[in-house]
Amino acid sequence: MMTKMVGTTDLADFLMSIGVDVRRSGQEISARCPVHLARTGKADNSPSWSMNSETGLWICYSCGARGTLNSLVRELTGKDSMDVSMMLMNNSVEQLHSPKVAPVVEPNIHTYLRYPSVPDKYLRTRGLSAEVANEYGIKWDDDNQSWIIPIIDSNSRLLGWQEKSANYTRNHPMGVKKGNTLFGIERVQHPTVIVVESPLDVVRFASVFSGMSCVATFGAQITSKQMNLLCNTASRLIVAMDNDPAGVESAKKIFNNMPYFRGGLYWLKYSHTKAKDLGEMTSDEMEKAVLGASVIPWWV
Repeated sequence: MMTKMVGTTDLADFLMSIGVDVRRSGQEISARCPVHLARTGKADNSPSWSMNSETGLWICYSCGARGTLNSLVRELTGKDSMDVSMMLMNNSVEQLHSPKVAPVVEPNIHTYLRYPSVPDKYLRTRGLSAEVANEYGIKWDDDNQSWIIPIIDSNSRLLGWQEKSANYTRNHPMGVKKGNTLFGIERVQHPTVIVVESPLDVVRFASVFSGMSCVATFGAQITSKQMNLLCNTASRLIVAMDNDPAGVESAKKIFNNMPYFRGGLYWLKYSHTKAKDLGEMTSDEMEKAVLGASVIPWWV
C-alpha cells in the first residue's frame, strides 16, 4: 500500500482539473463516476464513485469500474501516467501541479470568443433566456456538445472557462483557480445574494427572477476565498447549495465558518419541492423557495 501521497484538497483539485466532478473531498473523495458513460452508455446522476486519497485506488459502486489514479489519468486525458506515478511516489504536491501534468497558462481570450452562442434548443431544455445567457457569457461547443462557461473574477477579468457536457467537466486552461472566484460575482447588483453550486443555475435564476443577485461556486466545494468574496459583496445571503449529501455538507461548512452578514444569513426552502436545486425547480417553486428562505437551515 502506498503511503499518503498528497493533501486531500490538492488531490481533489487535481481530479477536478482533469474533468472529475468532485462532490466531496476528504480521506474518501466522492464524485460522479467519470467513466460511467463509457461503461454503461448513461451518465452517473449521483456521486457513486469514490477514491481513497491515501492509495489513489478508486471504484464506482454503480457500474463496478475500478482502478488507480494512474489508470484514471490515462483514461481521461490519453496521456502516459508515468510522470504522475513518480510524483506520487515522491510525495510532492508541487510536482503534481507541475507543467508536466497541469500547466497553468493565461487563457486565450480569442479561443473563448470563437465559441458561438448556445442554440435555442439547448437553452430551452434548462429554461434559460438567450439574452441572459449572452449577458453571462455562456457559449457552446457543438463538436463536443458542451456548455462553455466563463470563469471571471470580481474585476471582470477572464481567468479561463469551464467546458461542461453530460459526462464530463473540464477547466481551461488546466489548473485555473476557479475557487478564487464565483460565477456571476462581477454582475452582482443587489444587496441580497443567493449562492448556488452550478453556473447554469445562476443563469436560470436570472432568467425568471429579479431583485436579487445569484452567484455559483462551480460545484459542491466552497473555498475560504469564495466565502470572503460573499462577505465582501452581499449584505444578505441566501444559501442554496444542492439538497443532496454533498450540498448539505457544503452548506454546513458555510453554517460553521461564514462571518456575520448585516442583513442576515438565510437558507433556501426545499420542503415544497422534490427538486434538488434551483435549476430543477419550476418558476413558481423557485419563487416559493427564495421567498420562504429561513434562518433555520433546511436540513434541520
